[in-house]
Amino acid sequence: MLNVDLSIGDFDGQAVVALCGESNLADTPGVASHLIAAVAACGPSVIVDLTGLVGIDYSGLSVLLRIRKWTRQSGGDLPLAAPQQPVRQVLEATGLIDVFSVYPSVEEAATSLRQAQAWSSAATQRLRAAMVTQPGGRRPVCCTADTRRSGCCPGAERARPRRMACDPCVRWCSLGGTTAWSAWIWALVTAIVIAS
Repeated sequence: MLNVDLSIGDFDGQAVVALCGESNLADTPGVASHLIAAVAACGPSVIVDLTGLVGIDYSGLSVLLRIRKWTRQSGGDLPLAAPQQPVRQVLEATGLIDVFSVYPSVEEAATSLRQAQAWSSAATQRLRAAMVTQPGGRRPVCCTADTRRSGCCPGAERARPRRMACDPCVRWCSLGGTTAWSAWIWALVTAIVIAS
């Protein structure tokens, strides 16, 4: 018999799993399977409402961490909402208060998820719009023997000749080479992480 009750609900279009009771080692497999089922059924982002959870041990934290990792790999998140003082103290003592997104209420967690989803879709659209393409939707011109001689691509002398080039091409001349492109992507990813 579980010492933790789980209920799955909805708050303003966001899935919410409410945990009530006290989580201990004996509950770990049951809680894990119910949370996995909830995330699988409700989408990659699920809010965990900790309002009714009066205590949690390290095995319970381990379950939350594993589920969070899974949701993040699926493009979602596992925000924690309204932890009571004993649960908050465990999160603070373990340093997990900085790992999880912790909100004072389910309402604030849902608002944050909605904003993150809207910002993420807008960022994807901006990224697609920023992609440089040639007429017909083709990728930028790759380094050839002629462009290597002209020096438009730094380090192009090490690139494969056109007849041996693999797909996708190693260098993109119109974007200033892979170094500039990867720096631009890194800056975009950093901005997304900071904003969330």
